[in-house]
Amino acid sequence: MLRMMSASIVLAILLLNAAPAEAQHIDDRRGLWGSLGVGAASTSVSCSFCGDKAIWGPSGYVQIGGTPTRNTLAGVEVAYWRGTRADTTQEYVNGTAFIMLYPVLDYPFFLKGGFGVGRFAEEAGADKLSSNGFSIVFGTGYDLRITDRLWTAPFISLIIAPSQEGTRNRVGLTTDISQTIWQFGAKISYH
Repeated sequence: MLRMMSASIVLAILLLNAAPAEAQHIDDRRGLWGSLGVGAASTSVSCSFCGDKAIWGPSGYVQIGGTPTRNTLAGVEVAYWRGTRADTTQEYVNGTAFIMLYPVLDYPFFLKGGFGVGRFAEEAGADKLSSNGFSIVFGTGYDLRITDRLWTAPFISLIIAPSQEGTRNRVGLTTDISQTIWQFGAKISYH
């Protein structure tokens, strides 16, 4: 809770110090860039015996990439989420190759899409559930310039991990497991 409050305070300070809209041209972005994102996420697990297990928890990611065109960023991302409710703890880690597209060149709104692989794990007392597999990532956000090279952006991301083979207590399952993870937060980027 304290970490979430601290992150919210830092985000508020950054947003209050962001440059005015007319100074937020994205056309001066070039070369390599990196981002750190923090926030909250909720996961929903679906399988024949799972029931309703949506759990909220802290989440974050690290991104690095390049700028192939003035309105496109391409990169890789590692995202992590962990949530606990009662005696159930869930974790999800995802590696993604993605593209961020700025549909209007001089407007800092972006769309993100990509493909990756992820690993889900759940512990509920002595019961352990896990799965690995393919994932699809969608997202959106709005860049706000802080300095010439430093940006912040509120973002929303959706990670869908459909029909993954899983194990329960180290025994293979005859049913597939799928996850849906919603991330909400803010990122800091350096270009």
